[in-house]
Amino acid sequence: MKLMVESFSKFIILMITIGFAGSLSANTDEEKEVVAFVDKAVQLLNEQGETALATIGKTDGDFHNGSKYVFVYDDNVVMLAHPVKPKLVGRSYKGKPDVKGKKFRDEIVKHALNGGGWTEYVYQKPGTTSGLFKKKVYSSLAENGGRKFIVASGTYAGAL
Repeated sequence: MKLMVESFSKFIILMITIGFAGSLSANTDEEKEVVAFVDKAVQLLNEQGETALATIGKTDGDFHNGSKYVFVYDDNVVMLAHPVKPKLVGRSYKGKPDVKGKKFRDEIVKHALNGGGWTEYVYQKPGTTSGLFKKKVYSSLAENGGRKFIVASGTYAGAL
């Protein structure tokens, strides 16, 4: 009986691990591009630290390509860089939900601090004047000089 319980426990842990790892993977070419975009920004922040925020936040820079862009929070959900909406920089978004009530920014930070992952929520798509879209964002952690940077980028799905 004890052996059966131990085997079952190991099986459950394995299934959770496989499920968790699957949630981290990119399934489409577009999702793979998002992960590569985030990884590029993570590398820059790991190397340059806070100095890299100006590069990431440039409206016409390497981290803004149409509706795809990288944005950065600190571990307290304060926006540090945003190339599409620079006016958001310096503001805290801790606990602030999307229009459906999801505290997606807190989830983005949580995923990054726990090894990286995907968050889905509702947001306005750059280049549109009205309407909301489903958005899927990948986030990962960069660190430099004892400071944590939550790096994220995403892809938009259809309008709601």
